[in-house]
Amino acid sequence: PLRRNKYVGAVRAAKSYQVSFNIKPWGTAHGWRNVLHFTTGGNYGREGWRIPGVWFFSRTTRLHIRASRRGGHNDGCDPRQHLPRHRNTKVTIRVAHGRLDVFFGRRLVCRSRNYRNPTVPRKRVKVYVADPWYHRAPARVGQVVYRRLGRSVRRVRRSRRVRRTRRVRGGKMMVRRTTPLRRNKYVGAVRAAKSYQVSFNIKPWGTAHGWRNVLHFTTGGNYGRYGWRMPAVWFFSRTTRLHIRASRRGGHNDGCDPRQHLPRHRTTKVTIRVAHGRMDVFFNRRLVCRNRNYRHPTVPRKRVKVYVADPWHHPAPARVGWVSYRRLR
Repeated sequence: PLRRNKYVGAVRAAKSYQVSFNIKPWGTAHGWRNVLHFTTGGNYGREGWRIPGVWFFSRTTRLHIRASRRGGHNDGCDPRQHLPRHRNTKVTIRVAHGRLDVFFGRRLVCRSRNYRNPTVPRKRVKVYVADPWYHRAPARVGQVVYRRLGRSVRRVRRSRRVRRTRRVRGGKMMVRRTTPLRRNKYVGAVRAAKSYQVSFNIKPWGTAHGWRNVLHFTTGGNYGRYGWRMPAVWFFSRTTRLHIRASRRGGHNDGCDPRQHLPRHRTTKVTIRVAHGRMDVFFNRRLVCRNRNYRHPTVPRKRVKVYVADPWHHPAPARVGWVSYRRLR
């Protein structure tokens, strides 16, 4: 079911693109009810804030679809046909060749010819299912996909049947489903790179005594050698503050510890990037920690094992998913 203010990821915008999703309404409700929202920042009033956004009209299952373009930040196309209740419908929104087309299944249900110059923001586009500005629609939604037409598909939400290990651009998706952490959970291995990025979503529900592990990339052991933490992440004792270590030449246990504590019962995307002589840590694209000692990070020849969480510490009281390792150029 849809949930208000559910952030599921971000995509790079394209001039020609396609958004598709499956939806199964179970009723209607008063007022605008949001289904999904792609935005560079806000809700309404600027180009790039709806690319696209989808709502139910009040007390119906009819879709209200908006997609920003030059000269019309709130232009769009509203199909006349209402979605059937208690049945799945695949909805496809395609912006290409100067048009905005909407399909139910494979049947064209709406077309606007005003899209010769669609909005193409430079910044990444956040994806909400549903957004924080409206109540959610009474429906179940899945298989949300953003496609840059003419290029590869980027999924922003998992399907029900998906392999745990999945390729992403320049790297590898290690864990897709968000689940509670479990001790000694091995999820795969990656080839190390001099410049790399590790990202994951985490939702803490509490704190616990002692070091509590979140994830651990290692060539073998826990501590004391180069390559045994690259990176590794823990909670400090009785807090949700992260302790992040990443091996480098001259410092097998160097790292960066953000001062900000993770909020409980809310999902935060954490990104750890080692590149250009630095180690940077981001919470939801906001820089929270930087270490400039990484001119020579450790690059082991053997494959690096990935644990979520590791066998040497108790797991952190949190749910973790979308763990990916990316080799940067």
